[in-house]
Amino acid sequence: MKKILVIFVFVFAYFLSFNLTPVYAENAPTITTTSDYYSIPLQSCRKGGCPTDLQAIYAARKEICTEDFDLFRSDPITYHYWIEDPKITAQGKADERARQFIYWVLNNKTIDDHPTLRAIWNVNRNLSYFFVILAAALMGLGIIIGQRTRFQINISVWPTLLKIGGALLYITFSAAIILLLIQLSELVMKFFIENLGGKDLFNIYFSASTSQEKNYLDFIGCRDLNYRVQEGANTELFMLNLTNITYYMMGTMLLLRKILLWFMLFVSPFLAVLFPFVLIRNIGIVWIGVFFQWLFYGPLFALFLGALAQIWKNGMPFVFDFQRGPSTSTDPNTFYIYPTAINILYGGPAQKLGATNSGNYIDTFMEYAITIIMLWAVTFFPWWLLRIFRDYCCDGIYAMKNIMLSLYDQMRGNATPMPLPPASPMSAPASTSLYSHVTEQQVVNTVTRMETVEEIHKTRTEDITRNLNISANKLTDIARFETNKQTQESVRKNIEYLSNPMKADTPSDRQKYMNIRSELLDRAMKNDNVAKQILSATTSSRIDQIQNRQDILKSTPVAVPVAQAVSIHVNLPQDKIQALSTSFMQAVAHNSIITNIINQTTSVPVNQIQTILTSYGQQVNKPANQIIRSISKETSIPLDKVNKILTAVSIELSKADSPLKQLIQTISKDQNISAEDLTKVLTTQIPIAVEPEKHVEQNIPMPSTISIEDYEEVKKMWTEQYEKGEVPVTENIQSRAEWVEQDVVFITNTLNKLLSSDDELRQQGLDEMGY
Repeated sequence: MKKILVIFVFVFAYFLSFNLTPVYAENAPTITTTSDYYSIPLQSCRKGGCPTDLQAIYAARKEICTEDFDLFRSDPITYHYWIEDPKITAQGKADERARQFIYWVLNNKTIDDHPTLRAIWNVNRNLSYFFVILAAALMGLGIIIGQRTRFQINISVWPTLLKIGGALLYITFSAAIILLLIQLSELVMKFFIENLGGKDLFNIYFSASTSQEKNYLDFIGCRDLNYRVQEGANTELFMLNLTNITYYMMGTMLLLRKILLWFMLFVSPFLAVLFPFVLIRNIGIVWIGVFFQWLFYGPLFALFLGALAQIWKNGMPFVFDFQRGPSTSTDPNTFYIYPTAINILYGGPAQKLGATNSGNYIDTFMEYAITIIMLWAVTFFPWWLLRIFRDYCCDGIYAMKNIMLSLYDQMRGNATPMPLPPASPMSAPASTSLYSHVTEQQVVNTVTRMETVEEIHKTRTEDITRNLNISANKLTDIARFETNKQTQESVRKNIEYLSNPMKADTPSDRQKYMNIRSELLDRAMKNDNVAKQILSATTSSRIDQIQNRQDILKSTPVAVPVAQAVSIHVNLPQDKIQALSTSFMQAVAHNSIITNIINQTTSVPVNQIQTILTSYGQQVNKPANQIIRSISKETSIPLDKVNKILTAVSIELSKADSPLKQLIQTISKDQNISAEDLTKVLTTQIPIAVEPEKHVEQNIPMPSTISIEDYEEVKKMWTEQYEKGEVPVTENIQSRAEWVEQDVVFITNTLNKLLSSDDELRQQGLDEMGY
């Protein structure tokens, strides 16, 4: 995007410099400032001096238009003197040239099947035939040699022959395929331009309403020398130059599209040479992406251009005040704010141009400015959309590459490393992690030299894991890994090199990791459990990976009863939670004031409200995802009504003046508990039951293998990471709040999938966690 902006600024400045200084065939005085007009012989405008429409406005403002230069010089503020100006003439001719340029580009067709293009394609086709036949010969030679050395292996030749035949067939018809796609895109462009009115867009009026060569030949530019209208002249020249840039840019993009499509036609036969080879296949895929990007640019451009024509024809959806125009008002101070200082008129599609209606007040000026912005959007928005599409395709290409390399590794060694979990949204890619100093201190204290076979052989397995930074004995170690980008990269690199030492960057590193891998294999054969775990994480076969996933699924926790989940959060016995819930719901069910309030907000009959509340008190010992269904099944009341009632109770609990507050005071005294604790129980419990999917983390029990100290330390780590750690800025994450919100959604969705009874959803949860 930055490159596009740089190119845009360069082109803008380049075109803007056109026609700002007149060019003479002979030596002539150069006009660089307004004051220079008074130091050379001037010639009054041959078109009769002042425009007729401006005479009345000059008179109303007590100004005078004169053809006497000496009189004008006596008072250049009161008098208006129109002269023939070579700069304005050059500008008008440039405007007509730009308009003819865009007309020519849109209305003149190209010859895509030209013999010259065919001749170039024929040369490339013959080269492609040669390369495919050469590759087939080499492949056949390899098959013959392979059969001689391993004659017991059966090699299927027909699939290879079919691929070679398909490649030759594609090369033969590649030009026909490409030209067919180009012609289809041209037909779509023609349809949009002709049916939506795209051909009726471009209008700069100065001698006629349509583009004619006579305009270029006959136009003479004139300018008013009055001191107070020079800003108007400069602004008009700027807007006209901007219009010319727009036309040239639109035409250039269309011509560039066509030329690039021809170039893609030339290289199309080589796709058959690229695709059989895995290592260079991605080049062909990128070529295809570029081809379709420019192929679809034309139809999208035509679609937006035709849509723009319809918008201009029927009126722009902006609030303009065109009632101030000269046709409806006699007061020039309402419609003649910005003066007309040159005889080139411009305006938007809704204007009937004249000397008093050429962007002379803010509404007409803004209409023209918006039309220019729209044309720029038509030019670049299709390209941007297609570039985004191509980028997503490239992401897919890289994913395909990884899959193919993984398949290659599996075929090569009949074993693949356990895939590493990707950097999930829960891990912060901050290079300045809050816990980097802790990890660095650990590495310094436990570093052991492992460069030679003897040094590796003398090193304990536990020290090897610490040196490679792949030791994770506690939950805090995993959290430290997730919150430290530097540690993540180190661990991923070490596991990748252990799984395939040939991926290491230097020969010494390759030898080192091969020695470590060999040593770990020897220790695993001697029942070293730590060595077995390391090798299991780096060289697991596909069968082992599937078994590991099944073991993880079997060990996933199940949702606990709501009463148990609440007891953990409020530090009260589960039986007490059950008693409090039953007492409270029964009291609410028999309180006519509260049931009537709920009836008014939910429109559910009072008797059904009482039934639901009574049943709820008996269901809190069930998991959250079963409570609503159990109440509905027991009471034969629809699920939505049950949800409404419980939600209404939750809302009433949050109100400071609710009658429930008095009821809570009474129940808390009866149950020998504080009102604050009872309120906390209820406000924690009911939302869990009503929306279990949003409070899934509260339904998961803490494993007995994790101590409270470790839990609190990990919680503190992540809290500080989200509050103070570096925000991983991406296209969808621009602020800390967006980062936290996205991670909350990710974690909640993943936990819901892992706790689901649907095996497919549980598998998806593992995939999202990177297992």
